[in-house]
Amino acid sequence: MAIVKNSMDELRNVSGAEISVLIASLATGKPEYIKLMGYYPGTPYDRPVVYYLSETTAQDDGFSIINLVNNSQYKLELSFGDSMSLAYCGIKGDGINDETIAINKALVRLYNMKVKNVTITGINKIDVDSGAKIQLQSDTNYFLNGTVEAMPGRTNGYELISFAQTVNTKLTGGKVKGNKYSFKAPDGSYYKMWRAYQSYQVGEYIYVNNCPLKVVSAGTSGGEKPWAPLYIKCESVTPELVPSNCNPGYNENTQVTVLDGSVTYEVIHNTDLGEWGFGISVLNAENFHVQDVEISECWGDGIYINNAYNGNIVNVKCSDNRRQGASVIRGDGINILNSQFNNTVGTTPESGIDIEPNSENHVRNVNIINCTCDRNEGYGVLITTPDSLSSIRDVNILNLTTRNNIRDGFACKTEGDSYSHTIFNINIHNLTSSGNHASQIFIEGTNGVKIRNGRIENTFDYPLVDLYKVHNVKISDLEMIGNGDGVRIRKSGDNITLEGNYIETLKTCIIDDHTDSKKENLIIKANTLKSVQQSGLDLLGHSFLTIENNSILRSGTNGIKIGDIKRTAVIANKTNNIGLVDNNTEYGHIVIEGEASEIICENNILANYPDLVTLPVGIIAQSPQINYCTFRTLHSHNNSNFGPDQIISNPTVTIHDIR
Repeated sequence: MAIVKNSMDELRNVSGAEISVLIASLATGKPEYIKLMGYYPGTPYDRPVVYYLSETTAQDDGFSIINLVNNSQYKLELSFGDSMSLAYCGIKGDGINDETIAINKALVRLYNMKVKNVTITGINKIDVDSGAKIQLQSDTNYFLNGTVEAMPGRTNGYELISFAQTVNTKLTGGKVKGNKYSFKAPDGSYYKMWRAYQSYQVGEYIYVNNCPLKVVSAGTSGGEKPWAPLYIKCESVTPELVPSNCNPGYNENTQVTVLDGSVTYEVIHNTDLGEWGFGISVLNAENFHVQDVEISECWGDGIYINNAYNGNIVNVKCSDNRRQGASVIRGDGINILNSQFNNTVGTTPESGIDIEPNSENHVRNVNIINCTCDRNEGYGVLITTPDSLSSIRDVNILNLTTRNNIRDGFACKTEGDSYSHTIFNINIHNLTSSGNHASQIFIEGTNGVKIRNGRIENTFDYPLVDLYKVHNVKISDLEMIGNGDGVRIRKSGDNITLEGNYIETLKTCIIDDHTDSKKENLIIKANTLKSVQQSGLDLLGHSFLTIENNSILRSGTNGIKIGDIKRTAVIANKTNNIGLVDNNTEYGHIVIEGEASEIICENNILANYPDLVTLPVGIIAQSPQINYCTFRTLHSHNNSNFGPDQIISNPTVTIHDIR
């Protein structure tokens, strides 16, 4: 019959007689054992654990090897199974003290004993000011049946749970909570995050991004976040400023103030509040898996991934973190699945998901599937590179929902004009985007972005899709509804395809910035366009432009308006009911202005509302700079009436079969 003990103290003090029974049983080949019912008095285990007598030379670690008070020859050794709870290792998880040292000691011992499944229970506090963190081990499945929480502190960089240097590690369940609302100010109070139209009192500490402020004149903050500069002394100015964000003209007697609404703040000297407190940090890891975890209120990112390979983030909820919901800095083979990244606010970029390598870092093969990014202060999803030495490629996004973010719903951009080669092959299928306060899609300077299927809409006066200096972009089969422009092309661009989209806008459906920046190889094909107030198409300064098989169901002004173009085909389009915003003004179904050469305009079908006061014109092309153009086979739908076509007479202009 097993010997039963109710606490670790009782176990250590096994009597001499009981030890003799255990020793005698060794000779029989059927050793007796001790059942331990609970580590602490009055705190029973959910199931007992078993200890056997052992002559091991391993040191007493408080749970797996126990020294005996009444015998120095033998020790008690825990009989490990495949699974173990940290409660059996003496971890209270009482939410009072930091037990990180004991937790990590237990995790190492369990790893060495090849325990594959480890459960972490209770409320586990982390003293971030001490640099503490829970360090997971390789080849182990961890089940968080409780919480891991940062204690109040002043440290601007921490990791609550770390996957560093692990292989084949999995974390499932539980909650991880940072100290966003308990970050200590100099007087021991907690910093408050700046908010618009908030009443602040003298002596309160506020932060704007990473800049610490103290209220010196009470009042109410304004409606927009103020610009607040750090004021830090330089430790060295040669060969470079150290730290890099220091002020060369620093004077300890200078008071730097910030006016915000009716509040006046003083900038705290020599303090950068930072942005590097992470809930889960995956650094230098392979084959990692994070699932069913809720991560909130971290000083930096909910999840931080850097130099990690072949990992899965599944069904996580990152909410109310300060810098990002999740960041991918360097890695290959990262899957983010069925997860939510919401309410990120505190310091820029404040995005739901941010794929952003540092200089000379690279990100490859990222899949984002069935994810939602909602109410973030920055972007929903941001993909960006800082310079020409970093790169992102082969990102696939499926069934993404972005909504109510303060900046763009989806943004893919480089930080410099010459970095377009640094982002390549980004594919999005089935995008749902609405209510974002800027554009629903913003693409800048990238090379190879394809977006197909979905619905985007907005009530703000921003273009639904904003393309800036882009290369090799295709947007197809999207339903777009908004109060601004539909698709706006700015500055240079080449190899852009807009195909099969439905675009209904208050302003122009497809427009550019009307500059002479180089724009080549734009294909607008098989789209359905409706503009309430302006044109269906309004483009200037293109070459190799194709406008084909589009249906313009209505427009406030012109149907198709193009100018300063060359080598352009306007073929088989149908324009209906144009010029509806002001029927006293003459508009055209197809309008060609400025310098135009090598234009083919054929097989287009036009239709007007009956009984209009001023009949729209089929074609207006009267610029004396039009050369080598062909106009032929212009059809009138349902015998619609038109004003007389206005096509310049020029030996290089051919007109044939115009109605």
